[in-house]
Amino acid sequence: MREGTTKLLAACRHQTQTLEAAKNLLTSNERMSAYMAELQRRKKEAPSRGLGYGCQPCTAQVSLSDLRMPLIWRDTDHFKNKGDYRRFAVFCLVRIGTEIYDTTLLCPIDRSLTDLTFPDVLIFNQIPSDFEFRLEVYSHILQDDMSIASTPRKIKKTIHSSISRTVGKKLAASLRDELNTGKIGPHFELMATARLSLDEVHDSIHTHDMQVENLENRSHQLPLFGHFCCRLAAQPDCVSQESCSGDLTVLDGGTGRQWVFMWGQLQAFRLDLWAKREHWEQGQDPGRSITVDRETVIQPSKTVTKEIRISNFCEGKEDISVIRTKTTDDQQRWLRFLVQHAKDHLRWKHAAEKIMEIQSPGSARHSFTRQLRGGSLYDETPLIESVSTDYHRPTVQEIFGMTPSTSLSSCASSSSSPTFRERSHSSGGSNKGRLAGGTVRTHWPFSRSSQD
Repeated sequence: MREGTTKLLAACRHQTQTLEAAKNLLTSNERMSAYMAELQRRKKEAPSRGLGYGCQPCTAQVSLSDLRMPLIWRDTDHFKNKGDYRRFAVFCLVRIGTEIYDTTLLCPIDRSLTDLTFPDVLIFNQIPSDFEFRLEVYSHILQDDMSIASTPRKIKKTIHSSISRTVGKKLAASLRDELNTGKIGPHFELMATARLSLDEVHDSIHTHDMQVENLENRSHQLPLFGHFCCRLAAQPDCVSQESCSGDLTVLDGGTGRQWVFMWGQLQAFRLDLWAKREHWEQGQDPGRSITVDRETVIQPSKTVTKEIRISNFCEGKEDISVIRTKTTDDQQRWLRFLVQHAKDHLRWKHAAEKIMEIQSPGSARHSFTRQLRGGSLYDETPLIESVSTDYHRPTVQEIFGMTPSTSLSSCASSSSSPTFRERSHSSGGSNKGRLAGGTVRTHWPFSRSSQD
């Protein structure tokens, strides 16, 4: 894949194709490096022994979604649309162990955007509880014909067309060799990194810190704020997959302490019991459920070799359940899985206490063009002022005719009120003429030129 991507990169003629090929090449190189490092690590480590009977610590699915990063622009850059002319192409690499995925390539990113929004939903499978999630932000500054970086290519074209072919070919070849001494295609630079673990896993979107890299060329620096928000969710595999099942005999304390034959399934930190396996196949609710979590005490019976005691505390009272297997081997098998199930509940912490939804990847994954902005992090912050002084200064909601529960995003969606960007564009020309005529006068409470 690396060789094919390299050939494709050399053959690309359009900017979007070149950027996408360069992104794929960087992702392939990172994956190859991770595979080689993992291979060396496994060669040095001794093979680990499992717990027997196919019983291993539970892994999980980890999903990343709703990834957004605010950008820092000066007020003149964003609102007045002048100043910083730079444009970027940005994407992210996310990795857990040897699993590395790339996000959608956002291009172009300029001063008109206040945050980066990635539509991707990325799924990691069979992840251990001690995982480390790494986020890497890569950026490439876009060069056009007006930039200094394109000067060698323009010189090459000028030389090739203005002087003799023989001399022109020699000079053009020397310039071509100079251009090809570096890496092929656009060079993406690492802008920021972040590391998350199981402690940051949550069912909702949370904000996290990121480490912004210091580049030697400051003009290539993506104006990141140093924070990002995302939804990092985890669901242990034992929640959706069966850990152990089979025929059991359960001591029923409600029928004069009689032994009842049942079929049991260990899943989602419960031992569910049905009268027959057919009832489970028909989707019926279990006749009895026994909790198996970090607080559960699981012990083999000291008197009977085929019995297992499962103890839970409910409302300050000890609830003891006793199950019996057909053979001693079955008893050892159930005992190992029950103990491991309780340890998995402790190992996965809050991800085992509340089941988190794992979203499905969307279809917008492969689009490398910039999507229409669905709302900014700044737009979602309500700008509500409460003035209690004698002097009444106009508030934001009075200027725009908003209610106290209205944010700037809802104001921007209104057909009657222009957006901030429309106001900034019109302030240079049309507003001046209207102010001169004395028909419209805008009073901004946070403007330096506002009058008391």
